[in-house]
Amino acid sequence: MKISYKEENILSRMELPGSVHQLAVFRILLGLHILYSSNTKLFQLVQQVPDTANTKNIFPGFINQWVDIIAVPYLQPITQVLSIFLVLGLFTRYILPFLFISFIFLFSFYYSRHNAPHPWLHIWFPLLLLNFTKCSDALSLDKLFSMVKPLLNPSASEYRWPMEAIAAWLAYIYVAAGVAKLLPVYKAWKWLDGGTSQELFYNRFLNSIYFYIFKRPLFDYTQYHWLFTGLSIGSLIIELSCIMIFFTHRFHRSIIIMLFIMHFFLYFIGVLGFMQLGLLLCISLLSPALFTRLFKVQQDQNSQHVQVG
Repeated sequence: MKISYKEENILSRMELPGSVHQLAVFRILLGLHILYSSNTKLFQLVQQVPDTANTKNIFPGFINQWVDIIAVPYLQPITQVLSIFLVLGLFTRYILPFLFISFIFLFSFYYSRHNAPHPWLHIWFPLLLLNFTKCSDALSLDKLFSMVKPLLNPSASEYRWPMEAIAAWLAYIYVAAGVAKLLPVYKAWKWLDGGTSQELFYNRFLNSIYFYIFKRPLFDYTQYHWLFTGLSIGSLIIELSCIMIFFTHRFHRSIIIMLFIMHFFLYFIGVLGFMQLGLLLCISLLSPALFTRLFKVQQDQNSQHVQVG
């Protein structure tokens, strides 16, 4: 079947019917992920034992000094409480701006002190985006207490464009990661040859929880160079293939499966942190019709129970 990029591109899809429940589910899972990420002793650890990398962030020095003082005693519990409000969908319109600010400052503190994958690099934009959406129109206490007025049409395009914007963000992240592996050009061969990924796997495993649990890797990471070559080329193909998200929805399911397989493998060799973030963003690639059918079935069942009662 011929692909019509004019009709299937991401800008055109923003005007198509969406699902109020898809946006609500994303809101809930994003809040749970922020709660999980902020509820860790790593903040106290990096405060006492900062990484020697001293990674730069976007804020000037005096802001960073101020954040260093308030991050653990204030920003961490504030972020946790606000994320619970986001999950519950309570006072959503009012807490989202404050959650965004506390999240950015809290994880900028973490980022500047620890050279490792960080949630804020992947989900700061979706969190900011929710400020301009009607994400509490379903599955929320705001709706239960009539604090918001949902649109009459639960499949309105107002519920579609945020998910397509998040899909574009997902595509940008992975395509940029793929391009970064090829630039500068003189380093591209080292990645394609598998040398860079072999080194990353070895070092990340030594720094992961699996080293302390199992005391040994799944196999000898200093051998089987051909395997790392294949994995390097495969990951590059998967990341660059995400560019199709901008042009058509027909490969969404394949992209979700490929990203899951890639992150599942990385997860069990010691490269932690990306699987949850990747799967969270992949909600935007699911069809709104899936959520419409799912929650319509539940509503029909609830109606039957009421009638029986």
